[in-house]
Amino acid sequence: MKKPFETTRHCVRSTKIRIPFCVVQVSDLHNALYGKNQSALLEAIAAEHPDWIAVTGDLFNRKNSGAYRNALVLIEGLERIAPVYVVEGNHEAALGKEGEQLLQETVFRGATLLCDEKTTVFGVNLIGLKQRATAQTLQSLTDPERFNLVLCHRPELFLNYAQTDADVILCGHAHGGQIRIGNTALYAPQQGMFPPYTSGLYERNGTKLYVSRGLGDTVIWPRIHNPHELNVFRFAPETE
Repeated sequence: MKKPFETTRHCVRSTKIRIPFCVVQVSDLHNALYGKNQSALLEAIAAEHPDWIAVTGDLFNRKNSGAYRNALVLIEGLERIAPVYVVEGNHEAALGKEGEQLLQETVFRGATLLCDEKTTVFGVNLIGLKQRATAQTLQSLTDPERFNLVLCHRPELFLNYAQTDADVILCGHAHGGQIRIGNTALYAPQQGMFPPYTSGLYERNGTKLYVSRGLGDTVIWPRIHNPHELNVFRFAPETE
C-alpha cells in the first residue's frame, strides 16, 4: 500500500464559466494501491463531492503488469462517485496494443476515453488529448464560445499548447520532479534536470497549466519533499 497522499485544492474562475462545478484529478497512479480495493483513495475523492473525475494518464504501469487490477478497481470505484474521463499517458502508449486494451477496459467499466476528442460537460468544452498530441490538434478541438478545459499528460508541451485557445490544462507525468528543494525540482522525464513544469500552476498567454505530482512512482529512488498528490479543482463563474 502507498504512503499517505496530500489533497491540493484550487479555485478557477472565468467569465466563460456559467455553472460552478468540481473536478477531482487523478494522475500517474501507475497501478498503486491505497488501501484495500483503493478504499483510502476513493474515500478521499468521495469526500470532495466531485461533479466528475479526470484521469490524466499513466493509470497503468508498463513495468508492473501484475498490478493492473489495482487501476481497474479504482475506475470501478470512481464510477460509483461521479462520471470519469480518461486520457492516455506515455505508459499506456508504450504498452501498444495491450495499452489500448487496458484503456478500453476503463470504458467497459463506465469511463469515457477521450483520444484527441472533445465533449461538453457543465457547459464547458472538455478536450482529451493523446499523450503526444500537437498544438494543431488541440486548436482544432477548441471552441471560442466556451471555456476550454484540456486533459492531457505531458507538461513539457505547454509552450506549444499555450499558443492555442485552451483556457486551463490539467496534466501530470513529471512526478513532482522526484526530489524537491523548496520550489526547485531535480528531474522529470522529457524535461531533464531542474525541469520547469513539475507541480502546481503555470501561466502563459492566458492559458493556465496545472501539473499534478501524481499518486504513483516508476523509479526505485524515493521522493524527497515531494508527497503524492490528489488534486481538486472548483470552477466557478467570474463577474466581468
